[in-house]
Amino acid sequence: MIQAGFETTEPITKTKTVVVKGAEETEGKGWVIEVHCPPNARSSITEHLHLSWTETFEIVKGKARYKLNGEKKSAEAGETIVMPAGIRHIHPWNNGSEDMIYRQTNDFGGYYPNAVQDVLGVFATINGLAKEGKIGKKGLPKNLLQFGATLRTLVRYEGFDATVPIPIQRMTSATLGRLAEMLGYRGVYQRYFE
Repeated sequence: MIQAGFETTEPITKTKTVVVKGAEETEGKGWVIEVHCPPNARSSITEHLHLSWTETFEIVKGKARYKLNGEKKSAEAGETIVMPAGIRHIHPWNNGSEDMIYRQTNDFGGYYPNAVQDVLGVFATINGLAKEGKIGKKGLPKNLLQFGATLRTLVRYEGFDATVPIPIQRMTSATLGRLAEMLGYRGVYQRYFE
């Protein structure tokens, strides 16, 4: 179960994510996580957008870069970044020579009690698969069926890659993703966060 105190680490950049508030504390309307990025660690999440979620990032320590609506920007400790629903973005990454920490608050724009478990579960699963060498250079599963199952989980919560038209992602989720699930693939595997 993903709840306050849960941690996962991205094995390539060594970026650590710690859940501060989960579904229980936000009544299923969001989450709060703290992300610790080592020096020069890139964002492990590619450019994306959420149709209903707003993400707010408070830079707690260090210097960050981020991308919002195609424009790269900078922020440092004490600054807050708001990434509104429907706007493509890349989460902050470390732009300095010391650790950078940010606190991310997601407002789902509605009641999604399973989103914390499923979406943060996808990231924990990707981190686990990466440790096993099953994730490619772009941070996506190498296995096409695993990719389909992962996409299906993210699309369920209106999260989309910013480089592929949304209708194509929806169609891929409904076809390849459904086939992958029928064959036993999942976007989230409990073994990566137990």
